[in-house]
Amino acid sequence: MKERTLILCIDRDDDIGKKAGIETPILGRERNLEAAAALALADPEEADANAMFAAVKLLDRLSSSHPDAEYEVATIAGSPMGGVEADRRIVEELESLLRSFPANSVILVTDGYSDESIIPLIQSRVPITSIQHVVVKHSERLEETWAVFFRYLKTLVNDPRYSRLSLGVPGVMLIALGILTLFNQLENAGMVLTFLVGAALLLKGFALDERLAMIKLKLPPPEKQITTASMGAGVTLTIVGLFLGVTKAMQYVPEGAPPIWSNFPFWLKLSPTLLGAFMLRAVDFVIMGIIVSLIGGAASCHMQKDPKIRHYLAGMVVFFWLRFITVESAKVLLSPEKVLTLWSPLVLISFVGVVTTILTVIFLYRWMPLRGFERNPSEG
Repeated sequence: MKERTLILCIDRDDDIGKKAGIETPILGRERNLEAAAALALADPEEADANAMFAAVKLLDRLSSSHPDAEYEVATIAGSPMGGVEADRRIVEELESLLRSFPANSVILVTDGYSDESIIPLIQSRVPITSIQHVVVKHSERLEETWAVFFRYLKTLVNDPRYSRLSLGVPGVMLIALGILTLFNQLENAGMVLTFLVGAALLLKGFALDERLAMIKLKLPPPEKQITTASMGAGVTLTIVGLFLGVTKAMQYVPEGAPPIWSNFPFWLKLSPTLLGAFMLRAVDFVIMGIIVSLIGGAASCHMQKDPKIRHYLAGMVVFFWLRFITVESAKVLLSPEKVLTLWSPLVLISFVGVVTTILTVIFLYRWMPLRGFERNPSEG
């Protein structure tokens, strides 16, 4: 069977129809030359016209070098809407061409890499044996300008000396904007971004970043860093809890209350309510702060293979149950009319907490395996 090859040019956004008013598909050498000339006259900067001329030139070259095969050139178009509409029209026009010229293969001529997205549509109907890209040449000075521009752009991205400002500062600004958006503080964005840009320019202008890099800080061991960080977080949470507790207790002080030294019985009577409100509001943050500190201590002991890790694990269990006991005690102080019985929540939670703590301590100090942990002399 004689080989029949279709040299196909695709105008996906239908510039030839919009600008030159020519309907597609266009089959044949003469018709494609006329259409390309009309499109070039309508828009001399149109790249699709160059692709059509290149397709005709390829037809002439292949026809003269391979006289035993049959070649034909055609142009099809999509839609200005793009997307599915453009793909459907391209498929319809391709099937129409294949009925007129039943080709065995296709040589695709395109003016850019964006047209290659329709390659699967064509290959599902006829094999593609070659893809020819037509790139319009620019002036030498313009090419040099673009080359220099991309070289400097690559330097700004890859060179750490420049990427700190070109990428680092915008990155910090975007993170700051995200945090401000998260906390509904966008009205302060101008002030925060101005401060960040000013700080970056100050560091770079006075070479403070290089001086700071030359300073060698002697950091403590990792286990000490963990202990310090957890202790700091725990103290912060505890302070927040105490502040919230005091604030909540102040809400129960009536207006015009006398000073404590002038009316001590009044404050003594009010003290259970104040203490209950304080405990109920502060207990979560205080217990959380203590447990965070204990977790840091346990992690530090684990890194040092110190058997004292048992102390921190037992402490976490104790303060876990202490939170529930404190909450129930605070409820009783706020509502003293509640009579404590054998089955009251405070009694039950206290009993379960004590039993659980005893069992945990027995397990930790008698049966918990600590292979590889050094025995501390102070443990006895």
